[in-house]
Amino acid sequence: MVSITDVAKKAGCSATLVSRVINKQYGVSDQSRKKIMEVIEELGYTPNGLARSLVLKKTNAIGVVIDTLCDAYFFDLIKGIESEIDKHGYDVLFCSGGNSAEKKNSYINFFMQERVDGIVIYGSNLDDIKFIEKIVTSKFPVALIEYDVGELNANNILLNNQYGSKLAVDYLFKCGCKSIYHVSGDADRQAARRRLDGYIEAMKSHGVIPDETMILESGWTEEQGYQTIKKFLLENGKNKLPDAFYFGSDQTAFGGMKALIESGISIPEDVMLVGYDDDNPRKNDFQYIPLTTIHQPLDEMGKTAIRILINDINEKKAVKEKIMFYPNLVIRDTTREKIVSNVTTQ
Repeated sequence: MVSITDVAKKAGCSATLVSRVINKQYGVSDQSRKKIMEVIEELGYTPNGLARSLVLKKTNAIGVVIDTLCDAYFFDLIKGIESEIDKHGYDVLFCSGGNSAEKKNSYINFFMQERVDGIVIYGSNLDDIKFIEKIVTSKFPVALIEYDVGELNANNILLNNQYGSKLAVDYLFKCGCKSIYHVSGDADRQAARRRLDGYIEAMKSHGVIPDETMILESGWTEEQGYQTIKKFLLENGKNKLPDAFYFGSDQTAFGGMKALIESGISIPEDVMLVGYDDDNPRKNDFQYIPLTTIHQPLDEMGKTAIRILINDINEKKAVKEKIMFYPNLVIRDTTREKIVSNVTTQ
């Protein structure tokens, strides 16, 4: 393996001078720099990344901690992060924390030991607040996506989940729906709670105060959505269907859709459905109806997190940035707007 000493010997200079060239530091003439670079290329020398980071106090790497790298839901977020990092010449290290705050905390501790220059954390699990507060107070460069840290001075990229619920509820009323039930997401997630709050606020704005029978507690997965609606149908039958179900996630909506169709219920004729996330089904064993949903700009949120983080690394800003993104409604086949006739009778 070629060392920095081998390069120095071949170039007829000191190892310190070679180090200055590698680390793009001053104090090297153009002639010497050119000669050393030619020797590096000739010998196939690869600089020691760890040693270089110790000299520069910089790794040129960003660590990213998200729930999972295997779920297609996160692909747009990952794509956005990667495309923006490439523009700035950084490397990226992705870690999958699952639903374990302990595992995420372990990754963050590893990154903070001068392995990366900054960290991006995605998620809204309420159990994460302890390690989030720790990293924010440590002053280590970090950008948080989704989790709202309130008054904490942290780079925070947020989605207005309440606004997404308002879009869903307002549109269902436009479709002629009066009774709209909410199938809530994972109660341990801040995002699910905000979507529930948004549903309640939106219903009240239309003169409806939801009671406990109109909110069905569920989760994020298709199976949870399936079982939630199965239980509802068992207890209420087809005759007590609401005009619409608004689901806290698309995966839950796909499960609910399957349960409804299996029970002979037509969508959107008998009941309308709206989801959240603009996600795709994970299974191919069922003919899902294209779902009306709330779309999150995950690609742009990922890009923005990287831009803000690298800017913070370079400028060490005293006051961090908070940026709010707004979702949009995507209308598909599980809803149908009410047709108002212009024909009058004599």
